[in-house]
Amino acid sequence: MGSTIEEIMRKRQREAQEAYEAMWANGSGSHHPDYDPEVPPGPGVVKASRPTEELYNAIVKNDVHLVYDKIEEGADVNFVFGPAYSCPEGYTPLMVAAHRGRLECARALLRAGADPNYINNGGDSVLFWAIDGGPDMIRLLLDYGADPDVVTPRGWTALSYAVAKGKYGAVEDKGIYPEDVLLYYGAKVYGEGPPALGTRSPRNSFNPEDPRFCRERGSYQSPFPAP
Repeated sequence: MGSTIEEIMRKRQREAQEAYEAMWANGSGSHHPDYDPEVPPGPGVVKASRPTEELYNAIVKNDVHLVYDKIEEGADVNFVFGPAYSCPEGYTPLMVAAHRGRLECARALLRAGADPNYINNGGDSVLFWAIDGGPDMIRLLLDYGADPDVVTPRGWTALSYAVAKGKYGAVEDKGIYPEDVLLYYGAKVYGEGPPALGTRSPRNSFNPEDPRFCRERGSYQSPFPAP
């Protein structure tokens, strides 16, 4: 029985590997879910290498070891997934990691030379995407040289983008305003947009040096009492 199970597992693994290879189809296919082979040739229509597409998938899965492996295999950490990947604005692997909150994946990319100051064709900076990733992601980008006050072609800055973001929700860093995070780390310039849909609480929500700052909840509120 044991050998039969092993044979079944080997067969399934072999079939899975064959299916994976068929997706790539010697380069005419893709491992990226948004690749569109029907996009006509033109400016910015570039297909990524196989290691670069697999790097994208490793980031999405938050597989840090695989991210390092793909970097070693030659993945382009500054590749722009653009029109060929159903995104005319474009995004880089670092933007993917920043937006999804993949902190260690982002650190690996930055160590490998990913550009923390890239601005895509839509006028978004990497730091805008890092705002969605939370306070630690913002700090990481700034530690690696992201300019907190860069003004994009649309006239936006990280601070004005953070104002529009509002407050982190319960599944992020409850009680913290990304605007306060940026101010704490030295950002100064407010841009012209995007438009904010409401007004913020007047309190300062991020100051790790303040003894009242509760890291468990990410705000100046007391932690929940023990059950």
